[in-house]
Amino acid sequence: MKKTLTAFAALAVCGLASAQSSVTLFGVVDAGVTYQSATSRDATTGASIKQSKTSLSNSGYNSSRIGFRGTEDLGGGLAASFWLEAPITNDDGATGISTFSRRSTVSLSGNFGELRLGRDYTATFWNDTVFDPFGTNGSGSSVINTVSGSTGLNNANYVRASNAVGYFLPPNLGGFYGQLQYSFHENTSTDATSTTAATSSSAGR
Repeated sequence: MKKTLTAFAALAVCGLASAQSSVTLFGVVDAGVTYQSATSRDATTGASIKQSKTSLSNSGYNSSRIGFRGTEDLGGGLAASFWLEAPITNDDGATGISTFSRRSTVSLSGNFGELRLGRDYTATFWNDTVFDPFGTNGSGSSVINTVSGSTGLNNANYVRASNAVGYFLPPNLGGFYGQLQYSFHENTSTDATSTTAATSSSAGR
C-alpha cells in the first residue's frame, strides 16, 4: 500500500511539473508559383528583347520557417522562456535547421515586463512589419523595407540584430507598449583612423 501511494505521489509531482512548463514545435511552410517577364529595347538596333521566368518560390506571403519555443513557470509571476527559429527553403530543401538566424533568444518575464537576450528583430523593424499596410514579404513589400534591406542600403541590422539585450514593457498598460534594445558589437576596440563603417570597431552595435 505504501509503494502504491508513493507511485501516485510521484505521478502527481510529474503532472505538476509538466503543467508548469511547455515546449512547442511551430512553423510556416509557404509555397507558390511565380511568373515574371520583362521587355527591353536595344538602343542601337531597336530590337525588342523579352525575358521571362516561371519558378516555384517560397516565402511569398509569409516567411517559411521552423522553430522551437518553451516556457518554464518559475513561480511568483516569473517565467523563463527560450525561442529558437530557423529559416527553411521548402521549394528546394536546401536550407533547413542549420542555423537559428531568424531568432535565438532566452528571456525572463513577469509583472515588470520582459527581458530578452540574443538574436531578435530590431525595435525599429517592428514598426514596418506590424504597421505598414504593404508588409515586408513579396512583391508588394513596403518601400522602407526594400530600401533598408538587402536590396537597398544593405543594412545588416535593419531586420535583426545579434548579441542584443531587449526590454519589453508589460502588456497590461492599457494599450501603451514599447521596447528598448541595445546590441553589443563584440569587436576589438581600436583607435585607428583608417577604418570604414564595415571595419569599425563599433560595427554591429
